[in-house]
Amino acid sequence: MSIFEILEKREIKPANEFERLVALFHYEWGTFRLKTSLKQIINNVFHKIPTQLRQTFLSVDDLLKGIGLSEDYAYRKEWKDLFLYSEMLLNLINYTKEYFEKDDIARETAQQIVSNINVILEKTNHEWVQTKEGYIIVDKNPAATEAIECLENDKTDLALNMIEYNRVLLKGNLARKREILVALADYTEPMNNDFKGTQYAALYSDSRFLVNAIDIRHNNSGKGDLPEKAKSWTSQEKEDWYDKTYQVLLTVILARKHIDVSKEIQDLKPARN
Repeated sequence: MSIFEILEKREIKPANEFERLVALFHYEWGTFRLKTSLKQIINNVFHKIPTQLRQTFLSVDDLLKGIGLSEDYAYRKEWKDLFLYSEMLLNLINYTKEYFEKDDIARETAQQIVSNINVILEKTNHEWVQTKEGYIIVDKNPAATEAIECLENDKTDLALNMIEYNRVLLKGNLARKREILVALADYTEPMNNDFKGTQYAALYSDSRFLVNAIDIRHNNSGKGDLPEKAKSWTSQEKEDWYDKTYQVLLTVILARKHIDVSKEIQDLKPARN
């Protein structure tokens, strides 16, 4: 087995990767009295970072404290810590790159941090995407990407919600997932007539059932009108069904596109005598 085959099969461990990112962020260069690091450079211009990330924090360490993360004790870090730290680094680098791009070592250090994050994401089937606020890390979801391309140009907010649903750090946040599902349900509801009499009618019917019956649109939890099996769901089981509903709603959007294209194809065919 070659070294590349071994590396391809290498298991990614969050604690090890967290430690490497911290080491790069803190890497120092320069003379004894003038040593600096990428973290120090960013600290020096921290006040110039947009408020959507900076908020009221005064430094990188202050930001870390605010998001409940520490660079110490890397061996204790879990996946959520690694992804949150990676998101922070991606955004800090993006917002401050103009201040260190002429410093070769700083620029190369930043590039190596981004490269490490990209390898981590590739090996864990994730990717980073840009939203209005900045970069977030999401699960790779080709269906979501394709469904977003089917949206009208004025549905930017819905598209960003669809991206956010796949965010790694959204796992366990049922309230936010429910809000996004309601937005998707509202978008697909007027499609009822488009699905009547088509091969996708059952799919559309299933999507309506899910958003109306399992504590999504009508918040019917605890009112006795949940499906019997749903009454004993744990939080994890409910989240699993929210995720299934999300996939069903994506499929509805894709199916609607197929229906439209199918009609165009029928119009293209020559009329039969």
